[in-house]
Amino acid sequence: MNRALAEAIVGCLRLSGETTQDENKLNQFSLNDWERTFRWLDNAGLALYFLQRLKSQHATELLPAPVLARLEENLSQNQRRVSHMVHDFGFLNREFDQAGVNYAVMKGFSLFPGFCPDVCLRPQSDFDYLVDRQSLAAARRVLDEAGYCPTRNSSTEFVFARPPKRIPSRFDSPYRVETEPAVELHLATWDNEEHCVPLAGPHFSLDSKINKQWNGLSFPTLNDEDAFLLQVQHVFQHMLGYWVRLSWLLEVGYFLDQQRSETFFWKIEQRSRELRCFTEFAAIVTGLSARMFSAHVPSTMKAWTEDLRPSARIWMDNFGRDWAFGNHPTHESSRFPATKLVLFLHQEYVPDPQIRRKLTRRRLFPWKGPPRIGIPPSPEPLVRLRALWRQWGFTFQMLGFHVGAGLRYLWELPRWRRMNKVKAGFAFVGKRQLDKLGTSSVREK
Repeated sequence: MNRALAEAIVGCLRLSGETTQDENKLNQFSLNDWERTFRWLDNAGLALYFLQRLKSQHATELLPAPVLARLEENLSQNQRRVSHMVHDFGFLNREFDQAGVNYAVMKGFSLFPGFCPDVCLRPQSDFDYLVDRQSLAAARRVLDEAGYCPTRNSSTEFVFARPPKRIPSRFDSPYRVETEPAVELHLATWDNEEHCVPLAGPHFSLDSKINKQWNGLSFPTLNDEDAFLLQVQHVFQHMLGYWVRLSWLLEVGYFLDQQRSETFFWKIEQRSRELRCFTEFAAIVTGLSARMFSAHVPSTMKAWTEDLRPSARIWMDNFGRDWAFGNHPTHESSRFPATKLVLFLHQEYVPDPQIRRKLTRRRLFPWKGPPRIGIPPSPEPLVRLRALWRQWGFTFQMLGFHVGAGLRYLWELPRWRRMNKVKAGFAFVGKRQLDKLGTSSVREK
């Protein structure tokens, strides 16, 4: 990735509309710079949003012809893929309805139009459903009959996918029809065991779901309040897992920019008032959205930002932007990526010191192997041999990532501790001065 080009692309997507200076920088980059940045642009989910913004500004001539042609082809492929996904999506919804599954669609197509102006601008990778526990067995039967196989599960999440028709690769395009989406069934939206962060809410009840009409389909979704809270939780959850798509931050900012109703955010505040941790998560997510894309932050969110614990502010000020620009861990090309620096932030929300130490060791030195890649059903030994070779390549790549990111964490650790110590010292001095002022006023009386 060419960082200067990535910065210019993000600058062009500012929600404030002040992008002229960044657009003028685009013609300074060579075709080689663009080719080095394409994968980051795809993984960040920004490629099609970027193309749409340039079109709306009549500024596509700032791109080299091969770059514009590639982006146009990506858009065309994604439009075909969305059409294909809509067919599968409608089929699954109808089957769930007929089987009596109590569900609500989360993320994905349900984000239109609140979080994105056009679903064809999103490289969607899966279908997410919130289901109740009583409906889980019926939902699994529907997926089994539709040709989906379980790939992984936890206490709160069950993931299914169709057997691949070819051996997947990290170079696969996210826009092609052949890149089939997975299906995820969620019993809950937060896994306390996985993140070691106890979160008592917000609770998303299927009793408050609403019906959405879109593209000839009718399906249940979460209401606007739940959708926003879920998206904030979703982004922060991925942050704790090392990486977040920048397009998710852009979409959160788009929602904030479109939703200017103080009544709406007053309701959000009422629901989140007793959830201190969650209000901090929301402040971090909306704060990153504002830093990256100049998103409008309502007064409620600003108040939450002011109440952030000092260590979270230090992380946002010193690591947040660099961390957000990081590439996907499985595509990381830098030797010492900033990806694991989010552990500094993660540790602040794990209350038990012993669990915190275990979490840090597990994240820095993971002994668990990476997920196995899908293998198409084939009797040919050569196909299985190629799959095994690709699996080993993926394993060594992840090993390199963990070593490099872990060393970067250890390098930054003394600086992190020093900044927090200095901040704590200032806070202590400030408290003493306030105490002296209070004592003096009492004496004067």
